[in-house]
Amino acid sequence: MNIPFLLEWKNFLDILVISFILHRLFLLMRGTVAFQVSIGLVFLWLFQEAANAAGLVLTSWFFRGIGAVAVLVLVVVFRNELREILVHTNPIRFLLGRSRQTREVGHHLIAQAAFRLSNCRVGALIVIENQDELRGNVRGGLPIDSNLLPEVLESIFAKESPIHDGAVIIRGNRIDQAGTYLPLTEEETLPLHFGTRHRAAIGLSEICDAVVLVVSEERGDISLVHRRNVERIHHPDQLEQRLDFLLMTRDAAKAKERKGRGALMTQAGGLLLTFVLVSTFWGLYTGREFSLISVKAPVYYRDIPDGLQMKKASAEEVEVQVSGRRGLVSSLDPQQVRAFLSLGRIQEGEQVLMLKSENILLSPGLEVERITPSSITVEMEHIHERTVKVIADLTGPPPDGFASDSVRLKPDAVKIRGPATLVEGITSIKTRPIDLKSLRVRDGEASLDASLLIESPSIELPDLARGEVQVSIRFRTVEEKREKIAVRTHTVRKGDTLYEIGKDYGVRAETIRNLNGLKPGEYIQPGQELKIPIP
Repeated sequence: MNIPFLLEWKNFLDILVISFILHRLFLLMRGTVAFQVSIGLVFLWLFQEAANAAGLVLTSWFFRGIGAVAVLVLVVVFRNELREILVHTNPIRFLLGRSRQTREVGHHLIAQAAFRLSNCRVGALIVIENQDELRGNVRGGLPIDSNLLPEVLESIFAKESPIHDGAVIIRGNRIDQAGTYLPLTEEETLPLHFGTRHRAAIGLSEICDAVVLVVSEERGDISLVHRRNVERIHHPDQLEQRLDFLLMTRDAAKAKERKGRGALMTQAGGLLLTFVLVSTFWGLYTGREFSLISVKAPVYYRDIPDGLQMKKASAEEVEVQVSGRRGLVSSLDPQQVRAFLSLGRIQEGEQVLMLKSENILLSPGLEVERITPSSITVEMEHIHERTVKVIADLTGPPPDGFASDSVRLKPDAVKIRGPATLVEGITSIKTRPIDLKSLRVRDGEASLDASLLIESPSIELPDLARGEVQVSIRFRTVEEKREKIAVRTHTVRKGDTLYEIGKDYGVRAETIRNLNGLKPGEYIQPGQELKIPIP
């Protein structure tokens, strides 16, 4: 049984990594509009796959088109939300889910300083670092490393201070930097009364999770900016409560710690569910995954017109590249792949036939990607018949104590059929070589069936189904032959051979060798006298 796919350790690791990334994206995007739209896109994809599996071509195209347009709409409409997700989350927080540090932060001191500055119409820009590091998102500034005191903040933002136009960075429970410059937002739809401080606060909140406090110099308004959201603050208690909520003070951390175990179990369950879903999708995808394989296919010719026969072809087999689902490709038997060419309209002479996918016999579900060579040259000729003589090809010496006497063939002539140029050049056909030494002689005769040797596969023997003739060879003992056969004497001359001597006297060279007791391969010498039988 063929198994289309197996879950190897690399596949398991692949599924685990994708499951973890998708789970982290879910935790990061949940509760946002972009996440809801993403869920809608997933359902569109499921509908499209279901329609495709059911064979609903038009419906499948419809959902596929809607999905493509929806992706563009998601990128255009929710570009700011996607930018927040991609930019403000650093890799460590995304992969490890770094928890917020519990710390005592003087939020009441920040609120006190902000409202003092507001009452005096002194502009201020206070950045409170949250989870994301600020060092890569701000520039400039002087290191302060001072205690978080309202008097210090008031002195920094005083109009006489040379660094009052910059921002103050609060890290932990200390004032870390002053006179720092923040990136400005490129948003064009902000209210007209938002000045440079507001644009700087919104710009920083677009790329990190810092909380930025803005005190307007013209109106004395206090605004709290977080995640591009601008909130108006009216009294110190409200500001302190909002900072406690956004920056997670010790009390909030304790509340989270009490729920930590349950949250951990929930996240583990969510990761397991994501792993199962990704594994299911991987299994479906692997079952549908396409692969390629190359096989050798023999070429068969059909519908050859009467009176014509193939003389030769440029190729007897072709290489076929087959594609299909991995399960089908892996279960393919190469011997089942064949190529067929129809010769129904072919004419005499040399012609080139193109091979196409419909000429290849394949299992359902598989497709032909390439055929090499893509064409075959065949040469056709008219069929010709003629009768030719059959010759027994006798080799080696006869059995010990015997000499060959005569040979009979049944039939001694056969009809051959094939291309005219081949048939016209054939005057006789030999049998396969017959080793006389291996024959068993009974009553002075040995008989056997010998196949005929055809030089070309295009030649046929229409009257011989098995392509064999019966060969009967008469033998006599050497003494009998010497007594009964009339002989003459021949003196060997220089340059004579047994073949030439036998040709001159009309007898076989083998007969002369046996009559004179010559061994195979033994040379004759000038002046040697040989007995020649008289026919």
